[in-house]
Amino acid sequence: MDRSTLPYRRNCEGYFFTNDGKVLAKDTKKGYLVFPGGGIDKGEHADSAVVRETFEETGAIIQLPIKDLETVQFIWDENWARSEKQKRRYKEYKGEEMHFFSGKIKEFTKNEEQHEDYWEGEKLMPISKAIKIIEKEKPFPENMKVYREAQLKFLNQINNT
Repeated sequence: MDRSTLPYRRNCEGYFFTNDGKVLAKDTKKGYLVFPGGGIDKGEHADSAVVRETFEETGAIIQLPIKDLETVQFIWDENWARSEKQKRRYKEYKGEEMHFFSGKIKEFTKNEEQHEDYWEGEKLMPISKAIKIIEKEKPFPENMKVYREAQLKFLNQINNT
């Protein structure tokens, strides 16, 4: 199958932080972190999608406007797909077009419609800890290199301001 003709999946990810130097991130306990975000619906703007996804996943309300950091494209290799959901996506898309954003968390509220991706437990961690967890993955696997390097760049920028 010629994967080069497949489209990129439009996706978004946010680095949302508190005034006391914490970032919204979930430690998977599998050596990597998850930041809020997800697929961008047809006709939806990327910035609206990341605010929506963040609320759905964490209950966090984000202060507007948010900062558009960068958009990167990367192609998935054959080892990318682990879950059934990812295996289905691998057949439909060649990779991701990831839209990255940052901003401040205004408050947390209870999301009554907790869906499958809702984060239980601790949702905030020191930005410096998030950076250390990602750096432990070095050298990054080739299929994740562009993505992980972008994550580190943005977290270091936030940490240094």
